[in-house]
Amino acid sequence: MSVNNSEAVAASKPVLNDAIEARKPGVDYDAIDPVKTHKVAELKHTVPLTSCRVDPTGRFIVAGAEDLDIHVWDYESKTKRTLKGHTSWVRSFDFSADGNTLYSACWGGDIKAWNLLDTEPQSKLTIQAHQGSARWVRVSPDQTKLATCGNDLLVKLWDLENGKLLQSFAGHERHVYAVDFHPDGKHLVSQDLMGVIHVWDLQSGKKSRSIDASVMTGYDKKFAADMGGARDLQFSPDGNELATAGITNVVNSFAGVQDPIIMLFDWKTGQEKAKLKPDKTFQGIAWGVRYHPDGFLIGAGADRSGKGELWFRKPGENEFYHTMKLPAAARGLDLLTDSRHLIVAHSHGAVHIYRMTEAEKQQQA
Repeated sequence: MSVNNSEAVAASKPVLNDAIEARKPGVDYDAIDPVKTHKVAELKHTVPLTSCRVDPTGRFIVAGAEDLDIHVWDYESKTKRTLKGHTSWVRSFDFSADGNTLYSACWGGDIKAWNLLDTEPQSKLTIQAHQGSARWVRVSPDQTKLATCGNDLLVKLWDLENGKLLQSFAGHERHVYAVDFHPDGKHLVSQDLMGVIHVWDLQSGKKSRSIDASVMTGYDKKFAADMGGARDLQFSPDGNELATAGITNVVNSFAGVQDPIIMLFDWKTGQEKAKLKPDKTFQGIAWGVRYHPDGFLIGAGADRSGKGELWFRKPGENEFYHTMKLPAAARGLDLLTDSRHLIVAHSHGAVHIYRMTEAEKQQQA
C-alpha cells in the first residue's frame, strides 16, 4: 500500500494541538525506519477493542469492540461514528477498493455491509453466513465476491452485490479461523483450529492441496481443550509468501501461558520458510501480521501481563530484529496508505497511531 502524491502524505501527519514541529537540519523525517517507531495519535474508546483496519484510501479507521459495536474514525478530523447491529464481537473487516463500503464479520454468525459515506451508516446488506461464529471476511481481488469462514467448519463464497451463496467448501474438521484470496484471484486459503491450511481452487471448487501449520495449536490439559487458530492471515503483495499469526507451545491458554508465533510459507511449494517468535519472556498471542511495501514484516501481540509488543523482521531473516514495547495488549494491526504509519487496536480501549520515522520534537507554540 503506497501513496505517491504529496497531499496524501501531508494529510497522514497528525495534528499537533497547541504545538509546533521542531525539525533538525539535515534529517529526513519521511524516511521509513522501524527502529524509530513512535506514537503520534490516540483514538479513544471506552471498552477494550477486538480488531482494527484502515480503508484502502486512508480515510477511515475502523475497530471492533467488546461492546459489540463497530467504531469508525475519520482519519483527518478524528471524529467518530458508531455502527450498531451486530450481536457479538466483530473480529474481521474488509473494504471495497474505493473504501466506501465496509464489510464486517461477527461471532454471531452474520456478515454485514455498510456505506461509510452515509452520515449515520446502517447495514445495507446482512448475510446469515455461518452456524456459530462468522470469523473472517475478505473481498475478492476483482471486487465481485466475499469469502467467509466460521465455526460450522465451512468456507463460503458469496456474491458481493446481492449476498447470494455461490460456493461452499467443506473439508475442515475443526473451526475455521481465517480465509483469504490469493492475489491471483484463482485460489482461496483457509486455516482452522488445528493449524490445517487448505488451498481451494475457485475454478474447480475443490481443494487443491494442504499446508501444515500444526505447530500453531496445542492441547490445554487444564481445560481439556484444543487451542489454536490463525489470529491473522495475509499474503505478501507479490503472492509468493503466506504469513499467519497465532499461538504455539500451549500450556494454559486461558491464563495466557503459551507462545506467540508468526509462520511464513512459500506459496509455490507450501513449505515452511520461518517460525518467528518474540523474546521468551513474552507469553501470549500474536494478533496481527502485515507486509510492508518496503519488504519488511510487522507483527503485533498481546502478553499475558496485559502489555503488548510490535515486532519487525527483515526479509529473509529468521528472527525479529527490532521489538517495540506497547502500553497495552495489541488485538489488531494494520498499515496506513502512506506506508509510514500503522495502527494498533489496544485492549485498554484505544487505537494508537504509530509513525515509523524519526520523531519530530514538539515545542509549545
